[in-house]
Amino acid sequence: MKRKAAFILALMMVLCAVLSACGNTTPKPSAKDPVTKDALIGGYLKKAQAAKGGAYKILMDIKMNVSALGQSQTIEMSADMDIESTEDAAHISGKATVNTEGKPQTETIETYTVKGADGFDVYTCTDGEWYKYHTDMSVKGDIQDVLTVQDTSSMEMTETDTEYLVTGTVPLAEVFDAIKNYIGGYEDIGGLGFDLSSLDLKGVEPAKTTYHFDKTTEEPTGVDIDMADCMKGLVEQLIKALAGSLSGESGMSGIDLSSFIKIEAEKFTISLTNLQFDKDVKITLPDAAKNASEIKEEPEIPDGYGLFGVNELNMWLPSEFESMDVEGYTGAYGSNYALVLILEEEKSILVGYADKMDEYVNLVVQANKSKGVTGADYENGRPIFEYTMTSDGVTYAYYTSAYESEEAFWLVQFACYESDYATLRPLFVQWADSVTFD
Repeated sequence: MKRKAAFILALMMVLCAVLSACGNTTPKPSAKDPVTKDALIGGYLKKAQAAKGGAYKILMDIKMNVSALGQSQTIEMSADMDIESTEDAAHISGKATVNTEGKPQTETIETYTVKGADGFDVYTCTDGEWYKYHTDMSVKGDIQDVLTVQDTSSMEMTETDTEYLVTGTVPLAEVFDAIKNYIGGYEDIGGLGFDLSSLDLKGVEPAKTTYHFDKTTEEPTGVDIDMADCMKGLVEQLIKALAGSLSGESGMSGIDLSSFIKIEAEKFTISLTNLQFDKDVKITLPDAAKNASEIKEEPEIPDGYGLFGVNELNMWLPSEFESMDVEGYTGAYGSNYALVLILEEEKSILVGYADKMDEYVNLVVQANKSKGVTGADYENGRPIFEYTMTSDGVTYAYYTSAYESEEAFWLVQFACYESDYATLRPLFVQWADSVTFD
């Protein structure tokens, strides 16, 4: 669940980044040149892309009318948050309020995100208590692919006594394509059972953007993003996609969810103010956060899969697998095309022989020399052994992966007919990657 929340938050932040920057621009002119929209937006984009850190305030003002099964209510949301970021960390602080039918609830937000070798550690303070979770979310594209989705040729420039205003629109379809290229895809966001890229956004109203520039310095000071008009079409597409994902479920086929659920956005604005690029930001994790309680990820089980396991070991397997008793193994599961064998070896029994993983791997190699095992390979950070065995004239292929928990070493063997191994091996890798320990 935390991984989903982190992913959705990241998606929203990238969306804000897209809507608060533009492309197809020209370099900022000298002071002698006339002020144009291309020059202003070009200077903004150049500054944003070159920045290695910065700070800004983000304000949200949302009012939505929700109707479900004949019951309706109005939901208002507002937020006032200060954000500081560097290349390796970010700090978000502020307050968010949700008002449902005149009953406001305000939450204080304090979050630190720190980049590590394999993702991000997120520290958040709730009711005075610090919690920590890890997400392996990563980006795969060039940020400039995201920042170049809006064409300044269709934008308009006006001015007041104190500032220049550049207004325009940006189609959500182009934004979502840019986000997908940037983060490498967003299949099954939030576990709803469908790929977000399946949404048909071409007919959805575009988001409206207004960029503010100081009239004296021509520096960017803020961005307003109005998504009220596009939210109706976006919600309609989400409901259609959700209905499609439920069409195969008992009793749900043919039901039009849009006739039961309606969401209208009266207001949906996001404003970035007090923009400061390359501000000298130093983000230091508070001492209290360093002792945060760690939140473990809830397993996210794909469609058609179930959570299987024995003792402290858990893994995903297709739902058709059934439990079996196999002598000499801690647990076993089988289907009509593959067999999974699980062996737990307690560390207390192996003291002096295998106190760490590389020593345990050497023991496994020594015990399986007769099968042609001469050493371990590594796949996705796991020691693995691949070999074949023949019994009664039939040859079987094995993909075996080793693991270490706090109290034991584990071997998980995936076996099938040798003739099926090339086809099933990618699945064996996927199943082996899903292994976790309580």
